[in-house]
Amino acid sequence: MGGGAGESASGRLMPISIIKDLRGHFGPARDQDPRPTCMAFAGSDAHAGARPGWNPLSVEWAYYHALLRDGSKPHEGLSLAAMLATLENDGQPVEVEWPYIASLFADFASYRPPIVGSAIFKRKSKVLSATIDEILAYLGADRPVLFLMSISPLFYSVPSSGIVSGTEPIQRNRIHALVAVGHGTNSGKRLVLVRNSWGEGWGLNGHAWLDEEYLKPRLLGAAAMAEEI
Repeated sequence: MGGGAGESASGRLMPISIIKDLRGHFGPARDQDPRPTCMAFAGSDAHAGARPGWNPLSVEWAYYHALLRDGSKPHEGLSLAAMLATLENDGQPVEVEWPYIASLFADFASYRPPIVGSAIFKRKSKVLSATIDEILAYLGADRPVLFLMSISPLFYSVPSSGIVSGTEPIQRNRIHALVAVGHGTNSGKRLVLVRNSWGEGWGLNGHAWLDEEYLKPRLLGAAAMAEEI
């Protein structure tokens, strides 16, 4: 996968110096489509990425059980606390046991998890202080980090360099969950490599580098996967 590059003051593209890249722990970036399921995708991928090999876990299962914990209705977002509790207490089967429903639906009465015929994987987590330093420390130990941030218009259109950088106003109503999967530097700036849930057409095959100036004031919460139960 390409690492991307930033632009120097002279206009020349400068290569990103990659310090840690955990993209090889994951499969292709998936797409949440129109549903507000970013937390379920990020939690599922962080969980699956902490396991040996790559076998995606059921996003739908995680979303359903976290909705119950939050007391929310389908097509509403999730809290980080509900997702972490779901991973630890309800766990997840593999994706094929309850495939993701890629469109909005109205038949909520029949929205129930199926009876699964495979193992349910459960995992504890560690809530972090949501600082750049702590995220980089866990990445350095080969541990992807699930985190929440506020996003802005810059985030929607990642430049060809793959680097999202800028100081757009904070919009607290635009909250998004992602997985930090690497870090590096470019022109003296620290960068965090993130895995999104908007498909491979976003950024660099579903990933982008967020520079510290953009990310630091937007961090709202973070957690690292701990031991499997």
